[in-house]
Amino acid sequence: MPEAELHPTAALVRRLLKAQLPESLQALAAQPLGPVVQGWDNAMFRLGPSHVVRLPVRQASVPCLTNEMRWTARAAAPLAVLGVETPRQVFHGRPGAGYHWPWAVTQWIEGEAVALLPVGRRDRLAPALARALTALHRPAPQDAPHNPYRGVPLADRIRSVAERRPSVDAALGAHRGEQLRRIVDDGLRAAPWRRPPVWLHGDPHPWNLVHRQERLAGLIDFGDVCAGDPASDLATAWLTLDAAQRSAFRDIADGSGRYDDDVWRRAAAWAAIYVTALVADPASSQEFAGVVEHAVGQLVSLGGRSG
Repeated sequence: MPEAELHPTAALVRRLLKAQLPESLQALAAQPLGPVVQGWDNAMFRLGPSHVVRLPVRQASVPCLTNEMRWTARAAAPLAVLGVETPRQVFHGRPGAGYHWPWAVTQWIEGEAVALLPVGRRDRLAPALARALTALHRPAPQDAPHNPYRGVPLADRIRSVAERRPSVDAALGAHRGEQLRRIVDDGLRAAPWRRPPVWLHGDPHPWNLVHRQERLAGLIDFGDVCAGDPASDLATAWLTLDAAQRSAFRDIADGSGRYDDDVWRRAAAWAAIYVTALVADPASSQEFAGVVEHAVGQLVSLGGRSG
């Protein structure tokens, strides 16, 4: 996980809220406030029962928040029909009170991260997740954001896989590391995406999926929202689901007519790439340990197949 350049505190957030919220939202400034988590890009503070404040912790993360605030409502519009909530912007703040970058207040999505739900209890999530992603994956406008780490040709990411090889082999063993690289190589041999770029969430791993009573309730953190090849989103089939769940996921996704066999080969390769990125980063390898262990097992035991 990249090192944070700023470390926002609750006191700082309170000052920003009081100074910048309009009169119509000033009641929020007095709501209880406390830290939730700090991820790769943002520090998050729960604001009362229904809101969350998100502040970039690195300069490089600022465009992610800007894109999220600009594009989430448009990209994620079809999900509301399916009953899947996405972060709704309440206020977009500006630098101030000693904090250098834009920040935001969004609606809090109630529920628990799917990462905390045992894999064996995710059966009802698989069909819902497939419907959500196929609804999301529709042609994007020409001015949709580009993301050099998501939705791009696999060949653009292969150098990173090679650079991570020592760390991956040390953590997983040379044999499993080699199996992951073979899956990536198979994805490279698959035909590339030749259709118009589609909307992507960019990072639908199980920590960004929210469930309530084992039903998909929300898809959060659209910081990587972009247009491109849907294979990078479909990698969640290996990160989140087991073989039977993944088969159900693919049956519904394929029923949309939007994907072919090549996209699934590339999706497995993307899942392997995500694993190498998480394993190679010390902080992420701890936070995502369960995700990594599950995904490696799925990829290695099944040789990258979708079923």
